[in-house]
Amino acid sequence: MNVITTNINEHALPAPIAVKVEIAVAELVLNSHVEIVVAYFNSNGNIIDNKFIKIQGEEYNNWGLDDGYLVDLVLSKLGLTKSA
Repeated sequence: MNVITTNINEHALPAPIAVKVEIAVAELVLNSHVEIVVAYFNSNGNIIDNKFIKIQGEEYNNWGLDDGYLVDLVLSKLGLTKSA
C-alpha cells in the first residue's frame, strides 16, 4: 500500500484542528500484522500530530487487497470520519 491521504471532518486535537490525515504502512509482517502511521495535518498543510495503529488478527486478514477497508478501519479506530 502506498501513502493514502484523505480529507476528514474537522477533528479537534489538544490545540490545533486537523483537517486531513495521511495513512502509511510503517511495518508489514506478512500473515501477521501491519503497523500504520497516521499523520494529522492542519488547514495550512502542516503536520501537527502522528498516531500509530497496529492491525492484526481478523482485522489484518480482512484487509486483503482492499486499501479502502484499511482506511475505514484506521479512521474508525481513531474516531475520525471522512469529509465530503
